[in-house]
Amino acid sequence: MHNNWDRFRDAVLVLAGGGPVKQRLTDAYQSHLRDVDAEDLPRDLRGPYSTLVTALQSGQRVGTLDAISASVRKMSEADAARHAESIVHMFAGLHETAASRPAVLRAVPSPDDEIPAFLNRA
Repeated sequence: MHNNWDRFRDAVLVLAGGGPVKQRLTDAYQSHLRDVDAEDLPRDLRGPYSTLVTALQSGQRVGTLDAISASVRKMSEADAARHAESIVHMFAGLHETAASRPAVLRAVPSPDDEIPAFLNRA
């Protein structure tokens, strides 16, 4: 199961690939970010993520295009690039949040920790 950091990293890798920015944005969102719950993001990233979701799901299904593909298709290249850039910024924000968390060291095991057999011979 992927966590949000993994999902955003994978989306950024899609955005860094080749092809039209609209296609890369659509692929990044549909393949990696669609299932992200904004409540699981740090507080300062919830607004930008909600803005992205709103922009990518504002359209209606047209023919064989789903709502996301239709929304992105209607965007200008500049808007699509701006949304792609926002994904990169959110990924950087997730990275900064993870890096700023102090390491947790426990002196005693939690109830869920399994005691190694060689220590369990008391």
